[in-house]
Amino acid sequence: MKKTLMIIVSLLVFVLPLSAYSVNALNSSNAQEIKREESARLISRNQKIWQKHIAKADVIHSDEFSTRKAFISTSLEQLQNHSQTVIEGTVYNLQKMSSPEEMSYTKATIYVNRVISGDTSLKDKQIYLALDGGLVSFDRWYSHSGRPKDQNREMLIKNDEFPLPKIGSKIIVGLIPNHLDEPTEYNVALKRSGFTINNSYAIENPRYNVWVKAPDSSKYQLNNPKMRRQTNAQQTQDLQKLTQQINQKYNKKY
Repeated sequence: MKKTLMIIVSLLVFVLPLSAYSVNALNSSNAQEIKREESARLISRNQKIWQKHIAKADVIHSDEFSTRKAFISTSLEQLQNHSQTVIEGTVYNLQKMSSPEEMSYTKATIYVNRVISGDTSLKDKQIYLALDGGLVSFDRWYSHSGRPKDQNREMLIKNDEFPLPKIGSKIIVGLIPNHLDEPTEYNVALKRSGFTINNSYAIENPRYNVWVKAPDSSKYQLNNPKMRRQTNAQQTQDLQKLTQQINQKYNKKY
């Protein structure tokens, strides 16, 4: 009898921890599935709201990068060295935000899925980015043109070298801090839209070093359509090679 009890106790010692592990693993799996479902519902809702906002806006094509200069990273090492942090994130939302006169920006809510390099504390957090282009009032866009005022008219500014990523897209970018202490019109616009030094960043080079994987796409591509169409320039070839490396290394589920 004692021998039988000892065998039973021994079995329980091994079985109970395994059972507890199985339950914990199941709970973790269920929690991840619930999180994915909640994220999908939130993204779907945000997509509908954004589409409703832009549906009736007048479309204006623009190139707001004409006077900007920034280092172009053509390797992963350069991308990491010229950015405080490099992330892979999900575009959870796009919203109209305050913009300086004759300019337009969109407030993007990004969920950080992976920190490729830099500040690992950003993983699983939401941050804000000001993306070029987006909704702006007619009066704001044409503030110095002398045109008749029309406060209720909305303009959708589309930057031909920086199309806004769709809500639900994955994005890989290098981040640098937002310095909001200077009293510039741009910083005032950011603050009015809820940007702080703790919850927001700027993209290190939005013209050339942004990669997007749309919800219906299987791989990342350069966000700049003009660069994707060029094939003869050495810089473009280097960026295309970098895009291939990014897909090989980071185009994976997590």
